[in-house]
Amino acid sequence: MKIDFIVCEDNPKTRKTICDWLGSYIDNMNIRLLAATSQPQEVLDCLANDEDIKICLLDINLNKEINGVALAEKIKNINVNTKIIFITAYAEWAVESLNRNIEPFAYLTKPLDRQTFDWHINRLLKKIKELSDSKKYPEKGQYIKLEAYGRVHYKKIEAITHMETYHKEGYLIVYTLQGEKIIHRRRLSDMLEYLDNLYPNTFLQCYKSIIVNPYQIEMIDKKQGEIILRNGARLFLSRNKEVQEEIERRLVGMVR
Repeated sequence: MKIDFIVCEDNPKTRKTICDWLGSYIDNMNIRLLAATSQPQEVLDCLANDEDIKICLLDINLNKEINGVALAEKIKNINVNTKIIFITAYAEWAVESLNRNIEPFAYLTKPLDRQTFDWHINRLLKKIKELSDSKKYPEKGQYIKLEAYGRVHYKKIEAITHMETYHKEGYLIVYTLQGEKIIHRRRLSDMLEYLDNLYPNTFLQCYKSIIVNPYQIEMIDKKQGEIILRNGARLFLSRNKEVQEEIERRLVGMVR
């Protein structure tokens, strides 16, 4: 597991202070300072085609063509799971970030305080390590990006109940706990592989056209060939014995 810090702060003195404080966490092998800049585009360039975990510390008032909130929005469009920590002297910017559904990990208010800084950084690194070590279920708050027909949605993994093939080839319907039905452009088999690579032991295939979040299963009815979810939804259950045994094994092995 490799972690990259990226700092975007337009005040040179504050930027240097942040970098100096991050120095105690950097080992240049697993954790490194990838960039320290005042230029939003440099931050975006660092995110392209790189799978290492990114933690971005962003000054909100950058005095550039875009502010830190707009930059965070662009970052999330590149990699929705990038961790954002905002730095600001103005509390009202927190409202703007909430309105844009960015959900930063933390806010650091100026003037910066070393004890508060270390508390947030240690807390975030601990969460990342716990997720990497467990490999059982995604950290609460982890998002995936769903898009089709020019519409983009960011949904938490634990809020998705199941997915099924859409009538149009190469598309899915993604169902959420909130009752949403979101169209996503991807084949079912590709989506299952994608999820399993990102978050092992999350979704599994219960029917040829359906994958389900096992944490949302209330019971299975082999006689009726159904899976009943906690929200009352009923899904087809494969008659294949191996598929049924895998679902049962997963359910028995989970701690609810």
